[in-house]
Amino acid sequence: MTTRSGVPRLRTWVGNRLDALLEKFDKFDDYPSMIGVVGTAIALAILVGVTMLLYADRRARDEYALERAESVASVVATSLGSNIALYEALLKEMVREAENSNTPLFPERVRDRVRFGQTLSRDFLDDAYIVDKAGKIAAPLESTDGKPVSVADRDYFRSHQMNPSLGLYISQPYASRMHKGVLSVALTRRIAAPDHSFAGVAVIALRLDRLGAQMRDVDFDDLKSISVVEEKGTVLACKPCGEGQPGALVRLPGEATRDRNLETALSFPAGARAADYRSVRVPGVSMFVVVTPSTQALRSGWRRHAVLLGLIAATCAATLIAGSWLLVAAIRTRASTAAQLVSLSVTDGLTGLSNRRALDAKLASEWRHAKRADGPLSILFVDIDHFKHFNDKYGHLIGDDVLRAVAKNIGGHTRRDTDMAARYGGEEFAVVLPDTDAASAAAMAEQVRRDVERLHIAHVGSTTGIVTVSVGAATGVAGECDSAQAVLRAADEQLFIAKQSGRNRVSTTVLRKSEAPGEAVGKAEDVS
Repeated sequence: MTTRSGVPRLRTWVGNRLDALLEKFDKFDDYPSMIGVVGTAIALAILVGVTMLLYADRRARDEYALERAESVASVVATSLGSNIALYEALLKEMVREAENSNTPLFPERVRDRVRFGQTLSRDFLDDAYIVDKAGKIAAPLESTDGKPVSVADRDYFRSHQMNPSLGLYISQPYASRMHKGVLSVALTRRIAAPDHSFAGVAVIALRLDRLGAQMRDVDFDDLKSISVVEEKGTVLACKPCGEGQPGALVRLPGEATRDRNLETALSFPAGARAADYRSVRVPGVSMFVVVTPSTQALRSGWRRHAVLLGLIAATCAATLIAGSWLLVAAIRTRASTAAQLVSLSVTDGLTGLSNRRALDAKLASEWRHAKRADGPLSILFVDIDHFKHFNDKYGHLIGDDVLRAVAKNIGGHTRRDTDMAARYGGEEFAVVLPDTDAASAAAMAEQVRRDVERLHIAHVGSTTGIVTVSVGAATGVAGECDSAQAVLRAADEQLFIAKQSGRNRVSTTVLRKSEAPGEAVGKAEDVS
């Protein structure tokens, strides 16, 4: 029972909501431009929304590219770090054996381990040797017949010589003197004498041209470059190299080094602030893997997406704007047509004055205004004298021309927006004069009569020989009479008095409270 009784209430509520919504939409008929403005605003909102969506998509693609670059850098750094860890273990064993006075400077079993390391790293490990304290290679990996090679001028030798606590050191790239100038980099550790003085350096040399093998299996479809850089900014390896050849100083994208702090620019996560690349430190050493995503590949895909979505959004927006303003034009056309129909419905087709329907509506409206303002309402009743005889003599076509001429003359005296001239019927006309006292109404009645007379339209059936009119005028105040219709009847009675008095004259009256409409006192003015 409760459910069934609730259904009618729900229907009523929905109906009320729909009615209220329809009433709101009806306001668009009064302000059709609102539809165009709203449609244009929605279209612009669509364009703004799509622009924001495309911008967010571009940001997301940039973030994805940087995440991908970071992932690749981490993989390469981890792979490189595992090799470096192996080489460092070999270095420590070389140092331990060199510092042991009971073993050879570079025992054969350690050499075998280094050779095995060469095999594992695809010849990335190029050479290994012991340098004595004078800077000469005292124990090479493979025996040579030539004289000892001096490396005393190398930065790694001088660095260990000057700094006993240096630890693992990565040299600057150099041209190998034992391998025909092959560009190499050295991993080194200091060898100490029993009294902890400098006794030499253990060296593992890495070929830079083989360092790129660490990046051989990386998919480069969405990457611009991968570089291995030591902490001072020297490029150790790159793929593809372009301007950053091995041995040159690194050129990081964007303004990553604008603060001249290269270590901060290279270090991750501090380097994550860079918008164009990602860098990850190789575990255990002062080397970095720098990966730059391919903005060209990234942006080309985004541009295709943006163009397609932009064209769809622009088409929808243009269609919405055009449709909105076409609807505005249609509403305005409809309103104009409706206004014309309304105008035709309240306009007399022959004279162009208001018709009887418009007159009745005007009388009701102005009477309400007169009651609120307690002001006068005057009405003129105009009739063409002997018009039936005119039609019989000259014909109805000429009679219609006379009606139009008289109507134009009468309408020319209604100069205020509130005044109205209407065709009452046949050859009778009425003039409504709101807020007009009796004296002003009588003066206008006389002007109408006189101006029609001055038209000098021939009328042999008239005593004057020309077309003339008789005018009845009545003035009433809301407190003195009952309605506008009473004022209209009084004006009609005054017209009758004017005709009975000889025509071509004006008769006026003012309605008083004690007087009935049929008893209003009129005064006909003889103008003959």
